[in-house]
Amino acid sequence: MDASRAEGCTTVVNDRSETPKAASVPAGVRSAAFLPSFPLVDAKLRKPVLRPWIIRRDRLVRVLMAEPRTPVVSVVAPAGYGKSILLADWASRERRPVTWLTIDDYDNEPSVFLTYLAAALDRFAPIDPTVGRAIGASRERVLATAVPRLAAAAHRIDGPAVLILDDAHRLVDRTCLDALLALIDHLPDGFQIVLAGRAQPDLNLARLRARRDLLELGASELALDVVETRELAAAAGCSLTPDQAHVLRERTEGWATGIYLATLAGTRSLDPGRATVMASGQDSAIAGYLRSELLSNLGDDDQTFLTRSSILEVVEPAVAEAVTGIGGAAERLRSLARDNRFVAPLTGGSQSYRFHQMLSEYLRAELELREPGATMELHRRAAAWFEREGRVDVAIEHALAGADEMTAARLVMANALPIYYAGHADLLDRWIRNFGESTFERLPPLAVVGALVNGLRGRAEAAERLAYIAERSTFTGSPGDGSASFESARAILRAAMARHGPDEVLASSQLAVAAEPATSPWRPMALYGLGAAHVVRGEFATADAVLAEAVDDAALAGTSPYYGLAMRASLAIMRGDWPTAERLAQESHAAIDATHLRDVATAIHVHAVSARVAIHRGDSARGREELVHAQLVRPLASSALPWIATGGLIELARAYLAIADTAGAKTVVTKAEAVVRRRPDLGWLAESLVELRRQADVAASSQAGASTLTPAELRVLPLLSTHLTFQDIADRFCNSRSTIHSHAVSIYSKLGVTGRSEAVERAIEFGLLEPFPGLRLTTGSRPELD
Repeated sequence: MDASRAEGCTTVVNDRSETPKAASVPAGVRSAAFLPSFPLVDAKLRKPVLRPWIIRRDRLVRVLMAEPRTPVVSVVAPAGYGKSILLADWASRERRPVTWLTIDDYDNEPSVFLTYLAAALDRFAPIDPTVGRAIGASRERVLATAVPRLAAAAHRIDGPAVLILDDAHRLVDRTCLDALLALIDHLPDGFQIVLAGRAQPDLNLARLRARRDLLELGASELALDVVETRELAAAAGCSLTPDQAHVLRERTEGWATGIYLATLAGTRSLDPGRATVMASGQDSAIAGYLRSELLSNLGDDDQTFLTRSSILEVVEPAVAEAVTGIGGAAERLRSLARDNRFVAPLTGGSQSYRFHQMLSEYLRAELELREPGATMELHRRAAAWFEREGRVDVAIEHALAGADEMTAARLVMANALPIYYAGHADLLDRWIRNFGESTFERLPPLAVVGALVNGLRGRAEAAERLAYIAERSTFTGSPGDGSASFESARAILRAAMARHGPDEVLASSQLAVAAEPATSPWRPMALYGLGAAHVVRGEFATADAVLAEAVDDAALAGTSPYYGLAMRASLAIMRGDWPTAERLAQESHAAIDATHLRDVATAIHVHAVSARVAIHRGDSARGREELVHAQLVRPLASSALPWIATGGLIELARAYLAIADTAGAKTVVTKAEAVVRRRPDLGWLAESLVELRRQADVAASSQAGASTLTPAELRVLPLLSTHLTFQDIADRFCNSRSTIHSHAVSIYSKLGVTGRSEAVERAIEFGLLEPFPGLRLTTGSRPELD
């Protein structure tokens, strides 16, 4: 899956060896290398090609290479000032290793942006594979897990290095920006991050500026001087006198693209002096040149080819032909790249090209003038081509851009489970939010998928809304989502939501099990429901047999069996078979570790049974570590999936009681009781919860501790390790400063500390936060900021 919508080469190439890196591994084989959960667009990770006619910006390169090097470099100027070429020129002269990442609009999803950051760092030194699993964490946990591990990866690089983020102004997602700022705050010595774009991203760099840790180059520094103006004009084939160069430089204010366009116009008219006349404003110069000098010199087919293919971020011959309806794309692109400096070939051995952003913007506007209303149809053609090529995520983006909501919905429905299991719930959420109620009504299998995904993410209200649509809908034919039928998938949803008690869970699960073949990815879910129905009815031996079948069928279907293994581990503990419980818990943990499913409601059960078996064998440290993992996903337990939530919370409460953490057990029992109030007919699970409440109440009282942190406090906690003020944190959560302050005070009390720095230290000690490399926090060492 590629979430960037940059339709380029999908082979990941490592600059250390220039050999392709595999994007996946065979089933059952564990790799020690970082493997992204979707194919990366190689073009985003490569610097621009230095064409023969560029002028070398020696004076600016000397500034960039001057000692001492600042940790952050900001290069900000409007389009056409040569930012990318300057940085590529600098990178070609650097003795330090340099890696490049071009940002696009679809990097504004944390899992996508952080995956590309990890891939960029992986070109310096191999990334720990656990980084990939951390990247799959929820938005709320990114700062607590993924970013510290990325910072640790940067610290493992042998020697100074440079990471260039081009088009950084396109990064606007607040979580992505917070992650980038946190990474900047914890760079190793000698590491530089370069932020280049039309505007500075919304990062608070004032602290760096005050410490002189920020080098800033703007339009005034990037503007060409008279000598560079003559050099650029000469490269374009126009010889200017010093006086002409001075006039041209003054009229363009040193704007490189304006100088280039004006001198090209002078060359084609055989009148060098015309160059100074043509430089009369950036927008008009671009439009005037591109209209009169570029398009007018091309045949109608070439003009149509250019305008239609401008909807593509990266232009490959095959997709260009499909979109434009014009053949000979490979030769056309080669010719355009050879004769025009606004069409650039991409490195990496692919026949892919990128249009300069100014050219793309102009061509898209020209497309609407030449063929009004054609843009949406072209996006739909692109969606169809990418779907045929199996590049589903890019197809979805084009379908949405083409206002083809049904095609996008169909593709999301058909690919939701693999995309979700790959750790990209953020992408899935964004796509699903694009669909209105009428789309779910027209495609009710999508409502089933959406309800299940929202339930696993703890969004009970959204799950209930979509389940209601599914319940009152009919659908014939194949859903295309891997299930045997809409009726079967809806039965699985009914069993999972258990709105009408154990009998409905049993009947719905039996219907689905009978309908789904052994290789269906939905069959294990149906068997989980059937196993849960027997558990709720107190039929434990039958439940274990059903769950054993579910684990076997998960292997046949190519899905992860982690949840079935965790449920079987619980049953083994109940009958006192601790060796079997330990084996099953270990297998469950290994299975979930092999996926990107870090933040789902079913993960609570995995960590809870792992904690119980560790505590039983006397490994309290490991048990507490697993309890922390369970605590971090505990907020996802909701009434949307009541037997999943209650079963996991019951195991968690028993683990807390096993280490005499009565406060933690009571907190978990209270949450489970809230679920049971909404879904009271849970049979044996509800009875077990009553007994757990009695045990917790009669146990010795204990003070509130880290295990009692609320979901809201767990969301605030990672941000306490940053330089954000309480007001900044409040803005991110759309809360008041006083609310955030109250959360912080409660956190301090439960962690037994008096301030923010101590809270971070204690949270790291408990495993609620991961430490940044080189972190040396002591009481009072960090300003409290509030």
